[in-house]
Amino acid sequence: MAEYKNYNIFALSGDKETTDIDVCNQLGLNPALAGTPEINEAAIKKMHKENFDAYLKRGYSEEDASRLSDEAANKARKKIRSLIK
Repeated sequence: MAEYKNYNIFALSGDKETTDIDVCNQLGLNPALAGTPEINEAAIKKMHKENFDAYLKRGYSEEDASRLSDEAANKARKKIRSLIK
């Protein structure tokens, strides 16, 4: 099996143990995303949906759930951009 670079946010932050395949398995993402920078956007979108649904379950309005989920997603995007540079 060919080696590939891990692009997940954990690996970019220095975690040598968490592979892109781990992230794909944990989040139910397409394994073809492993070894590509696109894994992060897919993970962010998945977590955005999960966060939004969780906020609604906790009684937040759709507007607040959307705002809070957007903030978390944008924070993750910003962190990834800083790590990839």
